[in-house]
Amino acid sequence: MSGLIVLAFAGLLMQEAAPHPSTQAAYRAPVIRPFEPGRDFAREPAQGDADSELYRRPLEAPVAVEAYVRSYEFTPSDVEAAYEQGVTSAEIRADQAAGRLDGAWRLVDAAGRRLYDLVLSDPGVGAVEGGWRGPAGWGPATSDGATLTLEGVGAMTLERTGSGWRGQWTVGGETVPASLIRPN
Repeated sequence: MSGLIVLAFAGLLMQEAAPHPSTQAAYRAPVIRPFEPGRDFAREPAQGDADSELYRRPLEAPVAVEAYVRSYEFTPSDVEAAYEQGVTSAEIRADQAAGRLDGAWRLVDAAGRRLYDLVLSDPGVGAVEGGWRGPAGWGPATSDGATLTLEGVGAMTLERTGSGWRGQWTVGGETVPASLIRPN
């Protein structure tokens, strides 16, 4: 009898927890690179501003609000403007490459009450994956573009409506109308 207990205990120690079978591929460098300035970035002298003051002088006394005539800050230098423009451009290109379900969403019932919050990663091509959280806990979420599945909770058919989605939310055999909207 004690040999059987030892054998069962050894079997429990040998079990390993398996990770969630994600279909998302391992990280690869994006096709659209983030802004990476070239080697000669900021090495050229600014054209037209060379004689101006680049940085604000240290304050020697308190300054009254009335002392500001127009601007509170110096205008950005050519280097700062070019860098900001590059970062903004890279962000716009990344947003354009994302799919329609990418980002934060909220699943609400027909009365507009929040059921679940979701974050989805939609690469624009292929499976959509993400996660959900709500009163029942949290877990993985997947979509094939026609159906959104919250693993362990239920599924919703997806029909595009303006800036959101609507469909039928099915939980435990019961189907009710629901919407997928962007949170405020």
